[in-house]
Amino acid sequence: MGAFCAIIVVTVAFLRTTDPIYGVLIGFELVLVTLRLLEWRLHEARLRLHPADDPAVDASVLLSFLWCALQGASAFIIMSGDDPVLRILSATLVMALIGPICARNYAAPRFAFMLILLCDLPFVAGAIASREPWLVTIAAITPPFLFGAMQIITTFHRTMLLTLAAEAKNLHLAQHDSLTGILNRHGMDAALGQLVPRHDKKMALISIDLDGFKQVNDSLGHGAGDLLLIQVAERIRGATSDDALIGRMGGDEFMVVLRDTSPDQVTPIVEDLITTISHQPYELSGGTTARVGASIGFACLPEDAGSTVELRLRADQALYAAKERGKGVGLRYGEREDGTDRSLSSAGEMKAPFVHFDRWRSR
Repeated sequence: MGAFCAIIVVTVAFLRTTDPIYGVLIGFELVLVTLRLLEWRLHEARLRLHPADDPAVDASVLLSFLWCALQGASAFIIMSGDDPVLRILSATLVMALIGPICARNYAAPRFAFMLILLCDLPFVAGAIASREPWLVTIAAITPPFLFGAMQIITTFHRTMLLTLAAEAKNLHLAQHDSLTGILNRHGMDAALGQLVPRHDKKMALISIDLDGFKQVNDSLGHGAGDLLLIQVAERIRGATSDDALIGRMGGDEFMVVLRDTSPDQVTPIVEDLITTISHQPYELSGGTTARVGASIGFACLPEDAGSTVELRLRADQALYAAKERGKGVGLRYGEREDGTDRSLSSAGEMKAPFVHFDRWRSR
């Protein structure tokens, strides 16, 4: 819309003066507006084809820079002339452009202020170069005007940053467990929803349920149970890779998602998790210690499931089967070779050193 208004002003200047310089300016305006429209359409097309990508804006930035420089050149030529009508139109156009420049570019304050200077300073220079001494007043009011524009830009920018920070914080709180700091059920659902299954990608989902936690919670209180859950989450984090997704699904249920992990790589990880969770007692308040164990069920994609939803369901089914077999068991989802029964096979069953541990101890 700014280009449309600029073309009208320069066209009026050409009709009033027949000066060929305005014909050249009209040509530049038409070329730049065409390039800006093409860049906008290409940007939209790239977003439609690759919505997850963040397209570069270098070309758009360069075209904006050139267009504002063109507006400054047009304003200088008009203001340094002697046509009062064209001066009024030029001043109106420059002032009208400042607001949209602030509103559109406040996310990059220095760039926005540079665009304003490209439009305004040549306008002021043209007023000084004119044969009208009273127009020098424009130079006197320009510094506070620019200061006010910068205040507007920085205020909008600060508000945007605060809003984004608040949104990020709220999203983190909504998707993370307030006790342990790992993902909660909602956060794990969101993370799994963003993982698109691919035949050439391996993934494993591990469901963990603590053995003996209820006795700790009932005997030592919820405060002690909370301290134990925090330490369990830390042990799980220490036993898995940095890119693993770890979540507390509620109560004493945890989930781990391992990306780019084949089934034969999962088995030792599950064994390590059972041992890590149960191999040492947990230090609770008042010098009290307690032991818990872990039962684990897991499933692999694409071997055991065709989607993340199915993968999660089958890992839970494997967990239930593991708990039925006894405490401290890790079990992978499987089916019989004839495919007639979708029950769990005993392949992959693991026993931890603390299968027969005391439910809890205190001193």
